[in-house]
Amino acid sequence: MNKPQALIIGGSMAGLFAANLLHRAGWQIQVLEKSTTPLTSRGTGIATHAGLMKVMELAGARFGEELGVPIHTRKAFDAQGNIISQLQTQQVMASWSRLLSFLLEAIPNNLYHIGKAVTRIDPGNETNRAVVHLANGKTLEADLVVAADGYRSWSRQHLFDAPAPIYAGYVAWRAMLQLVRLDPAHQALLHDGMMISQLPGDQILGYPVMPSNHNHDVHINIVWYRKTNTTSLKNLLTDEKGIEHKDGIPPKLIRTDVLNELKQQAKNTLHPSWAQIIQLAPEHFIQPIFDSITNSMALSRVALIGDAAFISRPHIGQGVTKAAGDALCLVKSLQLQNNDVVSALQSFSTQRVAIGHKVIQYAQRLGSVISQPEGELAKWCLYYSDVANVVRDTAVELEGVAHQF
Repeated sequence: MNKPQALIIGGSMAGLFAANLLHRAGWQIQVLEKSTTPLTSRGTGIATHAGLMKVMELAGARFGEELGVPIHTRKAFDAQGNIISQLQTQQVMASWSRLLSFLLEAIPNNLYHIGKAVTRIDPGNETNRAVVHLANGKTLEADLVVAADGYRSWSRQHLFDAPAPIYAGYVAWRAMLQLVRLDPAHQALLHDGMMISQLPGDQILGYPVMPSNHNHDVHINIVWYRKTNTTSLKNLLTDEKGIEHKDGIPPKLIRTDVLNELKQQAKNTLHPSWAQIIQLAPEHFIQPIFDSITNSMALSRVALIGDAAFISRPHIGQGVTKAAGDALCLVKSLQLQNNDVVSALQSFSTQRVAIGHKVIQYAQRLGSVISQPEGELAKWCLYYSDVANVVRDTAVELEGVAHQF
């Protein structure tokens, strides 16, 4: 009996979870990544959870004790370094690049193809297979297509009747620096936990991670959320040549005057530990914060997963976990329906759309202290102006997101 065939569009986190899980469930798979260079680096940290680690194990990722840096505390401190809230916790903090490397190692090299841009998808139906058209003129048929092509998803835009992402009114500046490059006092403050500071419309947090190379070179990863109107956002995303990068500006194209102002504002408003990281970091990333939803994650033989389906604000630390849960739910649904793809995808969509909306709502509440909205979220802005609530609720595991049952 021939194995069912799946094409996975997108070779990042969600795509690799789907590819590895389907491969281990007996599917013939091919991963189509449009980038012409390997996806090996991104300057972001990841809060891991028990559910995420379980799905990684099911996907064949072998990480042992090397997943990241264990932390045992969460603390909030003010601009003078006074501890104003603290909580004992157990969590492992990892880097995006490190997690990606474990998932890449789990998949056979001959099943992962870079430089494969998709130009059209015919979703098929109960009797006809799906067809994927590539930019090189080739076409590929499959029983299942998994659209895991990220927050700028071609599949979402062209196949799914999903609303456009909505700007949340603030940005996240991200940076990472080797722990040993910090002054000793700053190392002592930041080395062993998740640390948070906030002012009205402004919040920064940091924690230790290990990069993608499999050693113990600890870095401090920071995320600085800043309330930013649309006019200021346009300025931040415009490079030296006057070109606006609406979908996100590459770090190397961020203007020098923008970075200089960022460093000066850090020096003026933040504790020196934060300011030193922003001053010395080799690269800075700017992430405009959006809410992005969909009311369907299935169209005939095409499944939409990960950031292609929902984009939640980063405060909840659930992006990678949700991608893993989407992939696991997809495979479980196929198994329960005996690989009846169209029926399985409808079941998958019903389950995961509900989870996606739950995640979005929780993230909006946490982010309200930065965006400072009116209406229903105003009460949550007041609630999270007490930083003790931020310390307790940031990056915690939400039931159902990793699809454990």
